[in-house]
Amino acid sequence: MIKTFRFNDPDDFSANTYVVGDKNQGCVIVDLGCYNQKVIDYIKENHNGIVYGVLLTHGHFDHIKGINELIKTHQPTLFIFEGEEEFLINSRLNCSISMDKEVVVDYKNLYLLDDEDEIKFANNYMFKVIHTPGHTKGSVCYYLEKENALFSGDTLFRGNIGRCDLPTGSIKDMQNSLKKLSKLNKSIKVYPGHDDYTTIEKEFNEEEK
Repeated sequence: MIKTFRFNDPDDFSANTYVVGDKNQGCVIVDLGCYNQKVIDYIKENHNGIVYGVLLTHGHFDHIKGINELIKTHQPTLFIFEGEEEFLINSRLNCSISMDKEVVVDYKNLYLLDDEDEIKFANNYMFKVIHTPGHTKGSVCYYLEKENALFSGDTLFRGNIGRCDLPTGSIKDMQNSLKKLSKLNKSIKVYPGHDDYTTIEKEFNEEEK
């Protein structure tokens, strides 16, 4: 099952956080824009307080700023695309330099991903890595066949795409990444980094290809 935490407080600019896993088993988190009491209680009540790993779609501050709170009580492995790890410790790259509090992740366990890697966790959830540069050079989407779900980060939104004018962004790369996503099964449900769900079918119709 997939639980979505969407943070709409204008003073808490955060990405969607997804908690994935069957009830009474450990979970996997996709992006962690906020690790507040609501998230903590949900994981404790539904997943025995166990977090196997945190999958990061990219390194912008609004997708990583809950990690330091999480690792105070857990030590899950963080997964991020190779070359994107500098975003975790560089406030210029992760765009938090303009915020009241710069974000630097104090991580210990880090796993660097490559395109088409498959990550299988102890709860038998397996995620496939799809490298989709454009928003950042190391942006990825994660495909979860078990749920027919794609976690698209800031590459693809409902009716929109991620901006390409931030550090390491590229409109050319984004165009190529969108072509890659357009070839996926139409029925796949898309869980974006912000806003509500969509599907591959809704975002890529025949006229747009």
